[in-house]
Amino acid sequence: MSTESLVATAVSSDQMPGIAEFDDTLKRLVDRIGKILQAESCVFVLHETERGELRAVEPALGLSHSQVASLRSKTTDEGLSAEVFRSGIPVILYDAARDPRAIADGLSNKLGAHSAVCVPLVKETRDDENNIISRSTIGVLYVFNKVTDSAFTDEDVNLLVRLSTGAASIMSSARVFQEVVQEKQELIHTIESLYIGLVVIGTNHRILQINPSARLILKLGEDTAPVGKPYSSVIEHENLRALLERSLHKAVPTEVNGEISIPVDQEDYVEGNVLERIYQVQCAPVRGDDTDEIAGIVVLLNDITEIRGVDRMKTAFISTVSHELRTPLTSIKGFIATLLADKEGFYDAATQREFYSIIDSECDRLTRLIDDLLSASRIEQGKALEYSFESVDLRDLVHTVVLSQSASISTSKHTLIEDVPADFPEIQADRDRLNQVLTNVLGNAVKYSPAGGTVSISGSVTNEGRGVQLRVTDQGIGIPREHLVKIFERFHRVDNRDNREIGGTGIGLYLVKSMVEAHHGTVDVQSELGKGSTFIVNLPLYQPKA
Repeated sequence: MSTESLVATAVSSDQMPGIAEFDDTLKRLVDRIGKILQAESCVFVLHETERGELRAVEPALGLSHSQVASLRSKTTDEGLSAEVFRSGIPVILYDAARDPRAIADGLSNKLGAHSAVCVPLVKETRDDENNIISRSTIGVLYVFNKVTDSAFTDEDVNLLVRLSTGAASIMSSARVFQEVVQEKQELIHTIESLYIGLVVIGTNHRILQINPSARLILKLGEDTAPVGKPYSSVIEHENLRALLERSLHKAVPTEVNGEISIPVDQEDYVEGNVLERIYQVQCAPVRGDDTDEIAGIVVLLNDITEIRGVDRMKTAFISTVSHELRTPLTSIKGFIATLLADKEGFYDAATQREFYSIIDSECDRLTRLIDDLLSASRIEQGKALEYSFESVDLRDLVHTVVLSQSASISTSKHTLIEDVPADFPEIQADRDRLNQVLTNVLGNAVKYSPAGGTVSISGSVTNEGRGVQLRVTDQGIGIPREHLVKIFERFHRVDNRDNREIGGTGIGLYLVKSMVEAHHGTVDVQSELGKGSTFIVNLPLYQPKA
């Protein structure tokens, strides 16, 4: 049988076979080669350019999966396959057990071969007149052991060389096709796994492709089959349809960008989450595979809800900070102006001292605010705050913070209570940072108890003597349950009618969490709306060694 007949039998010339068809083709090919040469086994060994290796591929005749996997070598090795690949000269092997080249390939001990023929797989490229214009070796073809126990002959070699030429063409086509199919599958997998929603719409306004994320965003159930349908019958969102219409209304689709809001379904709503999702929509023209003509548009739906939420929080934060800065500055300026205007000594020394105390307190308030802003800025920029760890007497530090807060409280509604044992252990910490932590937590407890009441700070030893715990408890307005998981996020402030008039920047507790964690500790909160809150800070006695 001629090579052309064999190839014609294996592959139909009027269609491009699939991967499974190629496997079936190669199986028939090795079977046919085995029968023609009356051999026990046959296998293709292909050259992997990137690795510089020769590796056997399946399907193979008369060899197990493990045997095929074991037949591999470098093109620079001394084995038979490497020699034939480099030289392009066929070789008949009469005694695989003694030939050094066969031993290097493991033909006898791994494959059970005692004789073999190895020929190069040469791919030929021809012009329209059937003249050979290029030749390249893509691997080798092995045939092992005559079933009749006779030796391979030169006639077998000549026949195998003719067969290998057609086989090389098939193998080369198979490899190219497999690469194309693999790239296509990888592209499809990438599109399907995109977090961003993707929809492709043709110039006929029909949906050509849609990924799972887009189906979820557009609330298309699994029973919906949008591909092939007009987008206007599938997409219900009016603003999105308007953007698509703007992109597709001309003869040549144009690029269009915009934003849309899609309400969250009631069954998907989680308490404390947003009521709608905001998506950035980008429509861009796409071209056909074989022409430069516009084939349609690709639509990308990117969820920017969190980004917009942060933008809103930052806007509110700037407004809040402006107010927080203006309040103490107004007080300071007012009292200084009053003192300067008193040229006749209307205010006695005690009153003047009271004014000075208020000015000093407001300056401390400004200092704390500025320190918080600078610390938050460094953390946001990814810069670590500087910590200087030393032995800190927590009982003394708590007393200092309580005295400072007592001096700054402007009403007599609050009672501050210290409950830290006299034998409370010292810990290894940064005193200034812990001062900032306790000041923020205690200040919040006072601030969010506008009706007054008791604010206590207690201490206890935990973790079998290896740590301490500080608990700050108030009788204030409490924190709604849905805000508890977000209370330590930057810029987050609980906004309701009970605390709308209470100041704050929304970064105090964010800094508390950051600083406590820098001490290898934890901070948590327990709260019940209308009944107060308890902030719990756990700290180790000693910092772990770097």
